[in-house]
Amino acid sequence: MSTITDASVGGKRMVLGIYAAIVALAAVFGAMVGLVLPAKENAPETAGFGPFVFEINPLNFAVYGAVNIAVVLGVLLLLMWAVSNRYPDA
Repeated sequence: MSTITDASVGGKRMVLGIYAAIVALAAVFGAMVGLVLPAKENAPETAGFGPFVFEINPLNFAVYGAVNIAVVLGVLLLLMWAVSNRYPDA
């Protein structure tokens, strides 16, 4: 009979794992949008974000989605980390 070991995952490790999964999912969704968008009629050939202009293709949109989500969630996670260090009992 097999037994389940008492291996637990720490909270920080779990949060980082979920963060990585969300960023990867954003890359997949970005690639799907980059695959579908050029097939539409009257769709633009380039897209831009601030000073950056790039061609619409799956790779560019995957990187775009992953970087945007990573930055936004990264800032929120850093704020959460800073607050939890300052107020450990909260």
